[in-house]
Amino acid sequence: MNLCTCCGKSAEPHKIVNCCICSKSYKIDCVDVTNTEARKIHQKSGLSWTCKMCAQLGNDINGLKAAIVALQDEIKILKTQVSTPVQSTTFSLIETEKIVNEVSERERRKNNVIIYGCTEGKCKTNAEQLNVDTVFVKDMLSSLGINDTDNLKISRLGKFDATKDDRRRPIRVTLHSENSVMLVLRASKQLKTSNNWKNIYLSKDRTPMQLEIHRNIRNELHQRLANGESNLRINYKNGIPNIVSSLN
Repeated sequence: MNLCTCCGKSAEPHKIVNCCICSKSYKIDCVDVTNTEARKIHQKSGLSWTCKMCAQLGNDINGLKAAIVALQDEIKILKTQVSTPVQSTTFSLIETEKIVNEVSERERRKNNVIIYGCTEGKCKTNAEQLNVDTVFVKDMLSSLGINDTDNLKISRLGKFDATKDDRRRPIRVTLHSENSVMLVLRASKQLKTSNNWKNIYLSKDRTPMQLEIHRNIRNELHQRLANGESNLRINYKNGIPNIVSSLN
């Protein structure tokens, strides 16, 4: 008898399938595998089965590969800013380290949204400020039609200082998933049409490298417009900003 990793119960061998990656055993009833599919897997007819955890791991790895390709394009932009010549081998090691760190940092920030423009009022402690911000964030998300606001992580960026007037430190909100971030950012366009939220602006939680690239692209756009070029705008392809003609 084999024990199912999912429910912990035993089953006959023909009622069990093993993940082709981690080799853990699962009852076919727990993973929605039919008797016919299980029989073909046991007969080694070329049909294999992967558990959800290993399948998700594969998706994550593919995502990281795509992120690395995108980062290589971004690092090419940063190369032009290196003023001191370095040995190619040394630069290659530095570049590799940047990629690894950047992928890790983007993964850590992917479920975050940054809220700009929210005043801090007259709160005298960080705990009091957190309570006020929690109410504000939930009210704002509710106005956008986002009702899944339980267990959000909310914090202000920067040091709390009760002595300063008109404090507006950005708020970082950690949502439940990257998909939730996209839903919130798409809906945030509605804020400009409301008197309550018209001064509020939302963005992704970008890494220092992303912020530097966006800043350089904006500066280049302003410079080209100042030099007489027209009909230019910033376009994003796979998350990478580029300057294109707005007539296209």
